[in-house]
Amino acid sequence: MISNRDKVTFGEVSNHYHSNKILFGFRYLKNWFLEQLASVFPVPSWRAKLHKMRGVNIGKNVYVGYGVVFDRLHPELITIGDYAEIGDRCILSAHTRGSLTTRQAYPRTMAPIKIGSGVSINPGCIIIQGVEIGENSIIGIGSVVTRDISPNSLALGYPARVVKKLDGVGELQT
Repeated sequence: MISNRDKVTFGEVSNHYHSNKILFGFRYLKNWFLEQLASVFPVPSWRAKLHKMRGVNIGKNVYVGYGVVFDRLHPELITIGDYAEIGDRCILSAHTRGSLTTRQAYPRTMAPIKIGSGVSINPGCIIIQGVEIGENSIIGIGSVVTRDISPNSLALGYPARVVKKLDGVGELQT
């Protein structure tokens, strides 16, 4: 059973994105279904194709792990360069929702996420809206990326910060 609060929230979201409620609902369900299918599909190249069908901009030869969540409302705001790897159970969120009661202090916003070519995002990472990760960078397991990461960098932690620069062929500089 849908509560009155759910009806208000659904209507508010569809109005915010200037959509007809029915069309918005169908688009959301299509994206949800494709995401669920991609999350468990055994063939990595097909996982990437299913996310492309949702609208995620994915380059060639991109590995997408199991259980990866690309933004459910705005997958088109996410761009992933060629030869990148997104590890299992990562979350890439290109929008913030804000609650009905805190909307003044925490408004609904959205911004693109750009993942460069050759980037390796290890399992369990969270990438928030407006972040750009430069090419050939590595994001450590479980890191939360809240700001841009320069190319050829190793970034770790919460929030993720660059701990080492990588040389042109991927070896660590000392």
